[in-house]
Amino acid sequence: MNKLINVFSILALVGFSFSSCVSSKKYADMKNKYDECSQRADHNFYLSERKEADLDSANAALKRQVADMAKDTVDQSLRMHQITMENNSLRGINDGLSAQLKASHNEAQTKALLADFQKIQEQLQAREDTLQVAEKTLKAKEKKVNELSSIIDKQNQTMQNLRQRVADALKGFEGNGLVVVNKNGKVYVSMDEKLLFQSGKWDVDAKADSALSKISAFLAANKDIQVVIEGHTDDLPFKGNGNVTDNWDLSAKRATAIVRALLKNGNIDPARISASGRAEFDPLDKSKTKEARQRNRRTEIILSPNMDELFNVINGK
Repeated sequence: MNKLINVFSILALVGFSFSSCVSSKKYADMKNKYDECSQRADHNFYLSERKEADLDSANAALKRQVADMAKDTVDQSLRMHQITMENNSLRGINDGLSAQLKASHNEAQTKALLADFQKIQEQLQAREDTLQVAEKTLKAKEKKVNELSSIIDKQNQTMQNLRQRVADALKGFEGNGLVVVNKNGKVYVSMDEKLLFQSGKWDVDAKADSALSKISAFLAANKDIQVVIEGHTDDLPFKGNGNVTDNWDLSAKRATAIVRALLKNGNIDPARISASGRAEFDPLDKSKTKEARQRNRRTEIILSPNMDELFNVINGK
């Protein structure tokens, strides 16, 4: 895509002077392809915030469910213990009344004891019924907690496996301006500015082609993975040409440039990819040193596996 953009830029500048070098039809086709790619990338830019929010919300909701149900389980266990103690007390009273009835030879006393005995029997039965319901409820909650915990474990293992597969695909690049880490339930491929762009520029450098080609091949082979590209700058005000307004603009242009580079692989559905510019507002290092600012100038390719199972659990399906 970068070659196409470069060719288009040259044609735009000198097309009228050298119109004999390229037909108007070919020029129009190239422009249409460029515009189509730009529109797709721009559209995906607006989807990124929502996708990130959905995934983060789902993870947080699942963890809240597990915590709430674990607390409910403890509360239910304490309640069952209390009911059991009350039942034991009622059985003691019941046994005492039963012994008194056997020993009683007074009709009036026997009637009074029978009334008390019947009342205790009814209370004891009610408590037994309550205990049975509590036991069933506790078992159901324990089962649900185990299911949710299993899904969290499965999700964590999925992320570990995904991180390893990405690292294997990028073997030789990790440590050379590229880092692969698990964070916030996603896999982050963080690439230094120096690997991708020249200072203040957003045209992808040729030295990054090999790494981006590996990533795009991985995405093409793993179609269930959603992708968000985030551009990040340092905190110094941008002082460049008139085509870029500020760090927001630069970070967004860099993110969409990476989207276009990945979409050179025609086997990737553009709907899977979103682009977002974060400017200087999500730094890795808040220090004001040269080294910190260099770390913060990066582009992150954020990979999220299919979350349908997680969403179904959250929604009670």
